[in-house]
Amino acid sequence: MQLKFRIILNVEEDVLRDIITDSNMTLIEFSKIISSEFGFDSSEISTFHHSNENWEQLDEIKIFKIDEEDKIMDKTPISNFFISKGDKLIFIYDFLNYWTFFIELYDLDESIKMDKTYECLNSIGEVPKVPPSDIFNINNDDLMDNDSLDDDLIDYDNNQID
Repeated sequence: MQLKFRIILNVEEDVLRDIITDSNMTLIEFSKIISSEFGFDSSEISTFHHSNENWEQLDEIKIFKIDEEDKIMDKTPISNFFISKGDKLIFIYDFLNYWTFFIELYDLDESIKMDKTYECLNSIGEVPKVPPSDIFNINNDDLMDNDSLDDDLIDYDNNQID
């Protein structure tokens, strides 16, 4: 069976790929295809997360096992994760830059015969040269401008600050 996916990169401009692939492909192979189609070389650590209709990150599927209970991408076919139209996963590539992709299964087709492992059906947009944001950077100026923090400031030598 062939699975058709829409994969959207989480950046400001529209950057997406529509891909068709065989349902027997492993999740690790699928991660390499996604990386390649968006111009990455698959050399960085990546992970998948189950997701719901609100695109919330749920259970993680790791590239390698850390704990005994961890799900890993190695030999698991994508058909185990994408069963019906609308099924979603989130793919995170490169933990330092945190490139995030939203993957949704939009069609299943048994009639298509493919000679290749996969095919990119549609490509829109270019990946920015710089990641969308630094998720670990908190702007202290923004925090200090927040008036609601004033009521909660404590001087540990003299108790409450007014």
